[in-house]
Amino acid sequence: MKLLSFRPLLLMTLYVGVVMVLALEGTAYVRNWSLQRLQAQGAERLLGNITQLRSALDQYRYLPFVLTQSREVRALLRAPERDGGQVNRYLEQIALVAGSSTLLVLDLDGLLRASSNWRDQQALLAGSQADQRYFRQAIEGDEGRQFVQEGEPPRPSLYLSAPIYDNQALIGVAAMRLELDRLREQLPIDYPFTISDRDGEVLFNVQMPARTPEVREERLSDGTRVRLLRLDGRQWLQHSVVLDDLDWQVSVWIDARGVQQQQRIAAGAIGGGGFALALLLLYVREKRQKRALQREQARERALSQERQRDMISTAQVGLINVDTAGRIQFINPMAMQQFGVSLELMRNRPVEQLLDGGQSSELLRETLSNLGTDRFRPLTGAEMVGRRADGNSFPMMVSVRGMAHHPELGYLVTVIDISRRKRLEQALREANESLEQKVAERTRALEEAQAELVQAGKLAALGRMSASVVHELNQPLTAIRTYLAISRRQLNNPGMLSDNLRQLEGLIDRMALITGQLKTFAYRKPEQVGPVPVAQSIEQVLTLFRGRFGEMKLVPAYQPPADDLQLAGDQARFEQILINLIKNACDAMQPGGGEHWLGIRVTADAEQVYLNVEDNGPGIAPEHQAQLFEPFFTTKEVGAGLGLGLAIVQSIVRDLGGDIRAGNRAQGGACFEVTLKRYRADAEAAADSQTLTGG
Repeated sequence: MKLLSFRPLLLMTLYVGVVMVLALEGTAYVRNWSLQRLQAQGAERLLGNITQLRSALDQYRYLPFVLTQSREVRALLRAPERDGGQVNRYLEQIALVAGSSTLLVLDLDGLLRASSNWRDQQALLAGSQADQRYFRQAIEGDEGRQFVQEGEPPRPSLYLSAPIYDNQALIGVAAMRLELDRLREQLPIDYPFTISDRDGEVLFNVQMPARTPEVREERLSDGTRVRLLRLDGRQWLQHSVVLDDLDWQVSVWIDARGVQQQQRIAAGAIGGGGFALALLLLYVREKRQKRALQREQARERALSQERQRDMISTAQVGLINVDTAGRIQFINPMAMQQFGVSLELMRNRPVEQLLDGGQSSELLRETLSNLGTDRFRPLTGAEMVGRRADGNSFPMMVSVRGMAHHPELGYLVTVIDISRRKRLEQALREANESLEQKVAERTRALEEAQAELVQAGKLAALGRMSASVVHELNQPLTAIRTYLAISRRQLNNPGMLSDNLRQLEGLIDRMALITGQLKTFAYRKPEQVGPVPVAQSIEQVLTLFRGRFGEMKLVPAYQPPADDLQLAGDQARFEQILINLIKNACDAMQPGGGEHWLGIRVTADAEQVYLNVEDNGPGIAPEHQAQLFEPFFTTKEVGAGLGLGLAIVQSIVRDLGGDIRAGNRAQGGACFEVTLKRYRADAEAAADSQTLTGG
């Protein structure tokens, strides 16, 4: 299967590869053929250029030899002191007749003796020409030729020279200067053309810039080597030949841009042809596959219809096939059993006859009315009531859907008898109602039990409170009774009586303290929130405990916070928190039980202030954690306290909008962490101020 699925992709890749190879070969062939044509065209142009060049040069090559035969010229060279005016006019006449630029007569030192341009350009050759190549060639007895750049601005000129003899003795040189502009006029060339020496130096060019091009050589299929040049983004083919007699290399440049265009055309033609062929092959293949698919679909449709008829007949739910008008076309045995009807009886009858009416049946009627239109929407799992042939009704679940793969078969109505499910639902509802009633009764019983437990807890707390209060008050009352009896006997002793009265006053203060704690716990009074200086409050509380710290030989581990740190509350209540926590810590550390340690640490962030009070006592037992802040709960001996200290601390902290947590230190001992709001002096903090209630 994998091989079959990859086969079209493999064939397509192979076809694209073949087309690309053909395109590459085609473009290579077209390029080779185009370059061969350009090479042949260049050879024809070059032959014509050489012919024209030789014809133009032949018009002037004889002039130096004419001058060598002139008696006036030889006479001028034999007599250096002689005036050359007559020879100048002679040269001027010959130049006018021949159409040359300049005729020159030079002595053996290269100095100008006569010139056809003696009227206006005599200063051009005022110096010696002995170092010029055309002069040296003539002195050596040969015909001289040389391209020279001269004048301002420099202009190319061609010099032709010949030696002048008199009685077999060399007496001077005859030369002709031809300006190349005049030679160019005689060469009707409308394409790039250059003349260079054997060293590659360009002597003469037509329609070519002086910049150096990029050079690349290429060998064609017939063995010919062509020279391709690139200059200013254009490609040229250069065809050259060397003229041995002139020692010149003559070259023509042919525009080769057409080669690339022909390559692109060839590649496009091959690619387009391959694409068109591919489209044709795909069309033929698609047409064949479409015909095969249509035949296969016809077979599948027939088989599907047969299978659907079988499935409908053997399905365990009621299935009814209706047309777009809602008339029954087929009904399976299960539906016949559900409604107590037969196919012959119900064929072409409206399916609505199987409904028992009611509001739920309106949804099915609306769906059936939209059959065959764009407004039709499938109906799924709608509960309604059906009517059997004997007149009885039963609950059913109905779905209506189109035959997606075979719309010509109409629509399929699915009917599921849900009588058993309805009976189970009714039983479940009754069970739920019974269960809810039992839950309600149980809840009421639990609420009553909880109320009794709360009352019992209150009574237990009241009992503990009463026992503690009675014990705490009995001792000072007994002492008061004793001191009063002593005072009666010492009425005549004012000094002793005064001491007894002071003792009575102390006992009364102790009783007031006990009742004051009860009052603090039981009542709350509103207080205004204000800034509380944390450092100052801690220092005042530590001063109160200075005597006890001395008895315990205890130095608190305390690092004062910043003086400007303030919390939101009132100072008296904050100091009460500190007093209770420090007193609990001191009570927890056994006197004489080793070195005592008390740690007080204050930290803060932008919103809150954190107070930690730690000790190295026995810590908090796990079983006491849950009851630690309950009123009248204490682990001290009877008479040592009421158990209201931590309850009062928690009450004050909560009233100030804070929190308190208790735990044990890893090194041993208890740790209490109090979190309170930090005081903010801005307008927002002032707006947030509120009246707090305290114990």
